[in-house]
Amino acid sequence: MKMDKDLHLFQKISLVAELYYTYGLTQQQIADKLQISRPWVSKLLKKAEELGLVRVEVLTSTSGVKELEEEIQKKYRLKGVKVIKKAVMSDADIVELGKAAANYFISILEPNDVIGVSWGKTLSALANHLIPIYYPDTTVVPLIGGMGHTPSLLSNHIAMQISSAISGKCLLLHAPAFASNKHEKEVFLKNPLVSQVIEKSENIDIALVGLGSLWNSTILKYNYITVDEIKDLEKVGAIGDIALHFIDASGRIVSHPIHERLIAGNLSKIRKSARIMMGVAGGLHKKEIVKAALVGKWIDILVTDIEVAHYLIEN
Repeated sequence: MKMDKDLHLFQKISLVAELYYTYGLTQQQIADKLQISRPWVSKLLKKAEELGLVRVEVLTSTSGVKELEEEIQKKYRLKGVKVIKKAVMSDADIVELGKAAANYFISILEPNDVIGVSWGKTLSALANHLIPIYYPDTTVVPLIGGMGHTPSLLSNHIAMQISSAISGKCLLLHAPAFASNKHEKEVFLKNPLVSQVIEKSENIDIALVGLGSLWNSTILKYNYITVDEIKDLEKVGAIGDIALHFIDASGRIVSHPIHERLIAGNLSKIRKSARIMMGVAGGLHKKEIVKAALVGKWIDILVTDIEVAHYLIEN
């Protein structure tokens, strides 16, 4: 029990230090966001110095990573960039990426926000590493359907985790990501419990989306679509997906029948409504979809790893 408390305190110290030194929030803003007193924020910042957290973060930020973040932000005209200092090559690295995204998310969250979430390992890691805060007037909604295998990776589960962490409300989308055919999709959409959630997903403040590469995507691994469909998508230029909307290298949504079966909020409507679209992805196998998402102006804030960051600058 003591170990759990110590871990939670360390996580809170790290979050407060990052909100203050990396994202520029004032001590009062941090106090309001985390529902703690300003003197307690000051004590946590002092503790961060004693533990060496501030020294490490500041030194690494000013020794190349910060400049890289600024260069990407300027090149692609983004609102923000966070680069972790390692390459994403394992599940442990995905956890590190998720932690970075979780802290960034807390820094931009407002008390009355409606948050839309897609799915995948990285967003699951984000949800798992949120420090609890009290924002009861927030609402979290899945951007896509999802039922079946690996519930921890699905949008409904991730939405519930995030809403629990921020003490907000949660809507669930009781439908699969892909219907068997267009007619089945229409049947689902006639259900008000489905159509109302989709409508809500198209009127949000923050979107949290993973970016999937075409052949390494979780949707292929868990048989949500077939190899033949992947090949067909490749033929029409698709290189990956944003919230299961498949795009080409220029960031345009490709024309393909699979979208007729997709049960999800319309990506263009989501983009238009959202104050912030945060894309989270790492690993060189995702470099092309990350770039396409930036070129297509689908993303405002990017959280990625050092190798993808270098690719974005060099290409």
